[in-house]
Amino acid sequence: MMDKAKSVLLAFLVALSLVQSYFLAYSMPSMEAKVKTEQDYVQTEPLGPQQEVWKMLFPEQIVLHMGGDKHTVFFPDNTTYYDLILKKLQGREFKGFQRDPVHVVDWDQVRRQDQGVELRFGRAVPFQLLQRVFKIEDFLFSGDSIDRIWIFARQDTGEVRTFFFSSDGRYVYESLRADMTVGDVATNVGFGQYWTPYQTTDGQLYVPEKPYSWLNEMQVPVTRYTSEQMQRSLFFDPGITRSIQERKDGNQIYTDGKRGLKVEQAGSWMSYTDSAAPTEAKNDLADNVVAAVQFVNQHGGWNGLYSLGQPPDPEANDSVIRFQQYYDHVPIISGSRMTFGYMQVTLQQGSVTSYERSLLLLGDKAVNKKNRVLPGGEQLRSLIYRSALGSRVMALYPAYRPLLKDNVMTLQPVWVIRLENGSVKVVAESLPAGGT
Repeated sequence: MMDKAKSVLLAFLVALSLVQSYFLAYSMPSMEAKVKTEQDYVQTEPLGPQQEVWKMLFPEQIVLHMGGDKHTVFFPDNTTYYDLILKKLQGREFKGFQRDPVHVVDWDQVRRQDQGVELRFGRAVPFQLLQRVFKIEDFLFSGDSIDRIWIFARQDTGEVRTFFFSSDGRYVYESLRADMTVGDVATNVGFGQYWTPYQTTDGQLYVPEKPYSWLNEMQVPVTRYTSEQMQRSLFFDPGITRSIQERKDGNQIYTDGKRGLKVEQAGSWMSYTDSAAPTEAKNDLADNVVAAVQFVNQHGGWNGLYSLGQPPDPEANDSVIRFQQYYDHVPIISGSRMTFGYMQVTLQQGSVTSYERSLLLLGDKAVNKKNRVLPGGEQLRSLIYRSALGSRVMALYPAYRPLLKDNVMTLQPVWVIRLENGSVKVVAESLPAGGT
């Protein structure tokens, strides 16, 4: 009986040994394949500085309402007062939200009579991202996006009210427990007491009554990423990509069969596409903004200051994320001569399907600065009217128009309008200070 038990045990041990040998023999190749797959992805060092999402969520302009139908506007280039107001508001708490129809308040009356601060964003910002900038508590409707924040003190009662405007124009969210006092509002409004006065007829477009003389024309040295650098950054294995040159315009195309990289405009602009990414899915704007920032962090980085900007098509869904480039706190616009001044990432469910950016890098130090003056008053209003061609103007702001020559970028101050259809137009050139 004992011998039989020993025989059974011996047979079991032999079988177990065979099974172990099988797994050792046949599992190792699959492990090697996994390691090889991971090694096929070429890990590259970031080409440029990385950035955090919240640093790109700043207002396009801050409008101050001083009562008596008097107003002024601060842009990011008016750094002293703009930054003071923004930092003060970032230190306050906004709680106890209540949603109401937008017409719950007579905004024309508030604009004319009450002192207040109005923050306007170039593109609507989801509440959950705005919470990274301001101290906003969670609430039931925090999935909405906001394009304006308006804080004002009632002239008759002294009550301070704070409203966040939904991007669809239908609702406002009032913070019933905002950490704001009449003194806070008065202090912020006081910064604009001696600033250039602005006028508005529709509460949307504000036009300066005097010339705008805060910008310089300047020249900035330019370096650039090479197509090889971007190829290594964007493709899993640059060794299997092939290159095609278009005969007509000399553009260079790189592809590995699934992804494509097109380098154009004499090597200064690139467009990347990934056909393997999903093309149809429900998109979440907040998730896509975060994913887009992370993607750029890993593939090219950020050359200077950028903000979350308005896509060229306002009907574009939340899959298109555009970042507006600034230089010296002034936005740069593309012109007919060259594409420059923004990055654009298109995503589906967090996966990037396309990526556009300039390969030109502006230096930190500008030279040959010359003070320039942009028109104001009736002259500017007339120029806006002629350029708008009957369309509603959603914003007026100073910008730089780029001109590249011999690796030097000349930045020229201009007035720019953004129309309701999303198009951007230059409406006025600058003149030398003291010129006519």
